[in-house]
Order: sequence, then C-alpha cells, then structure tokens
Amino acid sequence: MLGSGRGAGGVGTRLHSLSTLGVRMMPSSATARTLSAVPDNDADRPRPVGRAEVMEAVRDSAMVLFAERGPDAVTVREVADRAGVNHALIHRHYGTKEELLRVVLSEAIERMAGVARETSNTGDDIRGVIAATRREEPAVRLLAWALLAGYPIEEVWPEYPAFQRVQTVLTDEQAAAGAGDREDPRMAVAAGTALLFGWILFTPFLDRAAGLREIPGLDDEQVLFDAAQAILGRAR
Repeated sequence: MLGSGRGAGGVGTRLHSLSTLGVRMMPSSATARTLSAVPDNDADRPRPVGRAEVMEAVRDSAMVLFAERGPDAVTVREVADRAGVNHALIHRHYGTKEELLRVVLSEAIERMAGVARETSNTGDDIRGVIAATRREEPAVRLLAWALLAGYPIEEVWPEYPAFQRVQTVLTDEQAAAGAGDREDPRMAVAAGTALLFGWILFTPFLDRAAGLREIPGLDDEQVLFDAAQAILGRAR
C-alpha cells in the first residue's frame, strides 16, 4: 500500500500535527489563485451531477487540499465536502485516499508530458516546458508534501515522460555536436528540473530574501529560461 514504509512517529505524523495546529507552508501566488478560484462556502458551489462530474470535482478538490496542506493532513471527508459529494462516492470511485493521490498526480504528469512531447530542441522549445511545469504548481507542491511525509517516489510519481523527453532531445543534440568534454545530459536535465521545482516551491522565501518584487520589470519566466539555457548549454 502506498506509504507503507512510513514510520508511525515519522515525518508524516509530525506534518499532520503541525497542520492541525495551523502551521503549514504558505501557498505561493499560483496556489493562492487556485484556492481563491474555489468558493470557501460549500453552499456557493453547485453540486456535481453524474459520474464524470463527481470524479472531476473530487480530483480538483483533492489537488487543492493536498497541495495546500499535504495528503496526510487531509481526510476523505474533507475532500468530499469541498467537492460537494458524499464521501462514500470517493471510496466507490477511487477506493482509498492513496489511490486518489496517485490519480491526481498522474493527470498532472500527463499534462506536462503532452507539452514535452512537442519538444524538438532544448533551446526555445524549453519555454513551453517551463510554462507547462509552472502551471502544475499544485502537483509539484503535492509531490514535495508526499516525499516529506515518506511516500515512496516510485508509487506517487512512477513515470517521468517530460523529463525523459527533454533528456532524449539533449542527448541527440550532444551526439550531433560530436566529441567534446560536455556535461552528461542526465545531470543537466536533473539540475534544470531542480532549478524549476525549487523556484516553484520556494518563491515566497526567495522573494523575501532577495527582494525580488523590488526589481523593476522582473520577468521571472525569462530568468528561468536563461538559467535553464546556461545549465543545458553545458551538455550541448
């Protein structure tokens, strides 16, 4: 079962305890926008009708709550309340909370992979990969929560199609350039991914520490692209 390797008194328990005390990671701007798009009052949300609507509402609500507080701190009943459905329907359609976690992450993986499949170079095409990954900020935050809580990576994020596509393209570019002392494409893509995931997760800290909001005309999308090019360029 997912997360079976977690100790009873481990990180997951401590995260849950912190969350119940009201201590949690501050949502970044993108997550805050996601949360603000969902009415706080259950009465303001129309109840989903039919199997497809119910399942979509459950997945959307699960992603919002899991990304905001971490999967260990969220109950199936809370997901059901936000989605406007009976909690028994979640068990009927998804079985367990762990399966629901896998489903919402797998959908995010596929959305990012859909963009990466169109990547034919590690130059300008990387802009699309960066943008697609940033759109999946809740999924990246959820991945961080799950890893901190001790969920096995091979179960919560078992496939890496976007990562592997960029790595394949970069490997082909390196081979076409001929012999030379260049970075291993695997290391270059790993470093670029760490940069992007770190930016997504730690923007509030970086903003506060570096005073990013005070930089006139800051285009962080361009900054991330330029940094990614510097990293990937070591392998090309």
